[in-house]
Parts: sequence; C-alpha cells; structure tokens
Amino acid sequence: MFEAANQGLVGGIDLHAHVIPEVDDGAGGWEESARLLRCAYGQGFRHVVATPHFREGQNLQRLQELADRLSGLAKSIATDYEISLGQEIMYFEELPETLREGGALTLAKSRYVLTEFLPGDSFSRIYRAVRQLQHASYIPLLAHAERYLCLRERGRPELLVQSGAHLQVNFRSLAGGGSDRRVRWCRKQVLSGTVRFLATDMHNMTARPPDTEEAVRWIRRRMGEEQLARLVRENPQSVLNNQILPHRLI
Repeated sequence: MFEAANQGLVGGIDLHAHVIPEVDDGAGGWEESARLLRCAYGQGFRHVVATPHFREGQNLQRLQELADRLSGLAKSIATDYEISLGQEIMYFEELPETLREGGALTLAKSRYVLTEFLPGDSFSRIYRAVRQLQHASYIPLLAHAERYLCLRERGRPELLVQSGAHLQVNFRSLAGGGSDRRVRWCRKQVLSGTVRFLATDMHNMTARPPDTEEAVRWIRRRMGEEQLARLVRENPQSVLNNQILPHRLI
C-alpha cells in the first residue's frame, strides 16, 4: 500500500509526535491523526511514540485509552505499525517527584523523559534540570534542542551530554539553506555527535506535518547509511528497550 519516500528511514522510530487528537495543540481529530500516521508510515516510520503535552491533573488513564485507540488506527494502516505513549513535559522543579508518583509519563515506560524548556531559559536552569532528573534515576531527553538559545554558546551542548542528557532536534530543522543559523547549528551538532535523536514533532498536516526527506538526504550524503540508521532506528530503539546510551560523542 505504501512506498517509503526515504528508503533510509524505513523502520524508523519517531519519539516525539503530537498525534493523539484533541488533547493538546496537535491533531485536531481522528481524521487528522490518520492522515499524520499515513504520512509518517509512507516516509518510513514503523513506530511512533505519541507525546502529548503534560498538563497538571491530566487523566493519564484516558490518555492510555486514546493511545490504544490510536494503536488500532495504526494497525489498520499496516500490521507492522506500532504506537507507544509518553509525554512532552515542560520542566518544573517538582518533575522528578511527579514522575516517581506516576503523575507524568516517561517515553514508552522507559527511564527517558522528553523534557522541554522555554526558548529563553538560562543554561543554568537547563543544566540544573538535567542533574535533578539524573539524580532521580531518569534520563532527560531534551525536546527540540535547537530552540534553546543558550545552547548556541560553544561547549554547552557537549557539557549537557557529558552530564547525562541527550539532545533531540526536529528533522525539519536540518532542512534549508546554509544561510539559516539554526540549520547550521543543528547540522553541526549532528555531525559532532552531540545530537543523537531526531524526531518529527508532528502536530498537523498543514503547518507541522512529518517532513523528513531533505534531512534524511543530507544525513545520508554527509554521514552515510550506518550513521543514518543509528539516528533514526538504533538510538530510538534503545529508548524503547530502556537501554542506556553511553554519554559520549561519536
């Protein structure tokens, strides 16, 4: 039924996707969820972790029920299509305790926590958050790290990685001309190995669809098939398996 546009992405795992409808600013309904899933499958993804935004007091049992329904929808698209559940969580000081008490979700029941910050947050705040989550035995995976302006300063991404964090950037942030400072920063971090996770962060089929083709083409050209496989399949599979990736640069 489908032919992947990006053959290097076949079997890919998307760890950051807003595909559960009407729970955040993502998919507006089940029809749009289906379109997003079909588009992602057509690009090569075979496993999507639904990561709705955390909200205090959110009914997590209801989220799981919606994720189960989404899984059924994925299976109707293709029998090898898998769905897991997590959350994208704007960091707050009580997050480690909230996770321990079951009030927020890690990625696919692993120790990895998809954590976001405000674009203007200070490096000291992000670094402190990383250390607090690590101390509580969680592994912080920083969502769309390209948005945090403080990480543009030399040496800061490396310090976060060495301190126990992992950085995720969006596929679309690798696409574009070399004159775009964000694109240049993202490509540099991928080439140096500070970024070891890519994700779609898909929300809808208009402004924020899954869009991977240009990024995959660039990675294949600059880094080769082996590194592409690490970024889109092997590293994300380690999250699903709850395995610790070594905190070293490639």
